[in-house]
Order: sequence, then C-alpha cells, then structure tokens
Amino acid sequence: MMQTRNVMLAGAVLAWLCSLPAAAGQAQSRLEPSASQEPTTQSTSPNTVQQERDGATWFDRMQQALRTQNFSASLVHVQGQRVELFRWLHGRTEDGVELELLFSLNGPDIYLVRQNQQVSYFHPMISPYSLRAQALFGPIPTAFYESFDRISPSYSAVAMGGGRVLDRPAQHIRLVPKDQQRFGYSLWLDRETGMLLRMATVAPTGDILEQVQLTSLDFSTEIQTDLLQVQDSPMPPLVRDPDAGSALQHEWRQTWLPEGFSRVRANHHRLPMTGIAADYFLYTDGMTRVSVYVSQDPRASTNLQYEGLESLYTHRHRDFSVTVVGRLPMETLQRIAASVAR
Repeated sequence: MMQTRNVMLAGAVLAWLCSLPAAAGQAQSRLEPSASQEPTTQSTSPNTVQQERDGATWFDRMQQALRTQNFSASLVHVQGQRVELFRWLHGRTEDGVELELLFSLNGPDIYLVRQNQQVSYFHPMISPYSLRAQALFGPIPTAFYESFDRISPSYSAVAMGGGRVLDRPAQHIRLVPKDQQRFGYSLWLDRETGMLLRMATVAPTGDILEQVQLTSLDFSTEIQTDLLQVQDSPMPPLVRDPDAGSALQHEWRQTWLPEGFSRVRANHHRLPMTGIAADYFLYTDGMTRVSVYVSQDPRASTNLQYEGLESLYTHRHRDFSVTVVGRLPMETLQRIAASVAR
C-alpha cells in the first residue's frame, strides 16, 4: 500500500499536471446510488451484429443533434467528490455559423465559446485566448462531435434497452472498448432527437468513475439570444498553441500506444511548481487523452502511482524518467511509460 506522503504527492502532481483535484480520483460517483455500478464492459460481447449497427446509428444521431439543434441545457458533472454545474447552449445562425457556449455555474467564472472551428477560452486566472478546434474541451468528449467512424477502430457501439432520463424516453447505448486498455462509456440519448442526456465513464470492474447528467433541456426553432450576443462580441486573439513550449530536447520513441491513439502535441517546457524540464507529448483517441512527460532531471525520478479516474504513474528508466497521466486503466499507463525509448 502506498505511503501517505506519496499519495499526497501524487495528488499534488495531478493537480498541476491536469488542473484536477486529487478528489477526482475517487473510485465511484454517487450521483445516483442505484447506478453506481454497471455490468463489466470489457468482457461482454455484443449479443448481435444488429445491436452494433443500431448503436452506431444512434451515436451518429447524437452527433447530428450536437451539431445542428438549437438547444439550451444545464448539466451536472460529477467526478468522485467533485461536482460541477454548467450552462450549455448551442445553435446555428441563418447564415450557417455554428455557435456554442459552455460556462460554469460554480467556482471560477469560466467561459468557453465556439464559433465554427474557433474556440475561445476565458478564465479569471489567465489571459483569454482563441485557437482552432472542432469542439469545446470540456465534460463532453470531442469524439461526440464526429461520426462513429472516428472511434470505431477502438470501440463498439452497442444498443441496449430503453429508459427514462430527464422525463424523456431515452435510448441506452454502450461504448465497449475492443481491448483491455481503456475505459468504457454508457450513454443515454433522447429517443426523439438523439440528444445526449446522460453519460457515464465505466471502469473495467464496472464501477462508475464519472457522470454527466443534463438537468434541464430546451429546444427552440430560433437561436438563443445569448449566442447571438456572443457572435457580436469581440473574441481574444487566435494563438497557434497556448501551451506551446520550445522544441523537444531529445528524440524519444513511443514504441507502444493503445489502438486508435495519435499524437496531437509535443514540446519541451518546465513544469509548474517544480521547475522540472520535460519533453511533453499529448495523445488522444477522441474519447480521452493521455499526457507523457519525459525528463532526465533526477527530481523527476520519484516513484509515483495514483489510481482513479485521472491516474498517474512514473516509470524509472536507466537515465531518464517517464510520467504518464490520463483517464486510462493503471496497467495501460504502466505499459505506455515502459515503452518510451531513445
């Protein structure tokens, strides 16, 4: 069992690496006690090919709803003992401009605004900035804004039974990983529109690690006034990469990654709080992200391991250390860390 000081240190590292508190690593969400566990997704095969076809069709209906519907919603995002409330608006103008707004209702006053493929971030602790992106980076996975083909190499979409969510008839689909290297997901979609109503991140054990639940949802034929005001407001300057550092210091090779993961960022920078210099790599499969930090600084060689929704693992090689942080099973992080080579 990990010593208390190492657990505290791991939690601190998670906080400055991922901007998430250590409390987010609690094993289960208790938003709904009756839904604290799901059947194990990794070991369950779809009953029929038709279930997979239906699941993919429902996923694409959700994607279309997220892209085309004019809606105003409130949602609660639960990670362990951390609970966040958001307001979420989306619409399309008469000339085809897609607008989306997500802002927090508790804690720091954070706003995210998307106009087509430009996303602007407003946070009280940093200067606002804009960047090119297909979707907002928030509680809704970016893969939900693309067709199911984007994640089909790594997940099966399986249509399950029906249910009732937010006083609406709902279709339950499960995103079942095709390997043992990642978490699964359960989605509940509005039967009438395909709109996402609820999402749960499910561990290989069946424990629910995270939940997103809409608490209100309204559709309209006209775009929301708040969105039109956003369109008329000046946005911060477009930057190439707000987290860009200098060029990589060494030529590292990532000899293994789970199927479907690709690199979206690589740079060299000093980490906050510690000042440790590291080469940094960010990978995604569309549903989740994983960060890899490679450093030759002796201070980075401390053995750390923290398991939860956002897990952390440090692996010591002969003359460098690798720290991996991400929403993946611990065994996957360990294999990623061990597979970094010169």
